[in-house]
Amino acid sequence: MNDLDRKIREALASEEAEVSLRTVDAPLLEQVIDTFRGRNRWLVVLAWVFTTVWMAGAVVSGYQFFHADGERAMIAWAAGFGVSVLAVASLKIWYWMELVKNSVLREVKRVELRVVRLGEGK
Repeated sequence: MNDLDRKIREALASEEAEVSLRTVDAPLLEQVIDTFRGRNRWLVVLAWVFTTVWMAGAVVSGYQFFHADGERAMIAWAAGFGVSVLAVASLKIWYWMELVKNSVLREVKRVELRVVRLGEGK
């Protein structure tokens, strides 16, 4: 066994308890909470803040659209609503991709653990 194999087994042994405690399909709330524990948590917090701001902008624009006096104001508020909804949708798509990435990383760790166990069996 070379040095790299030994390092991989030591690293995986320490992570084995953590990975085995997690269920195969974690509930959605657990997956969301896990995104705030990762190394990109500041980016996730920023995305949540911007999503909230853009959503508030969409609500305000939608409300103002129906209370606008002229056509020009209605077009401006409709454009603001469209941009706000597009921004919220884009941020939500990015966030769902983060959830999928975390799920894939969990599965890769499980596969690594199984490979190590198969290697130990020989």
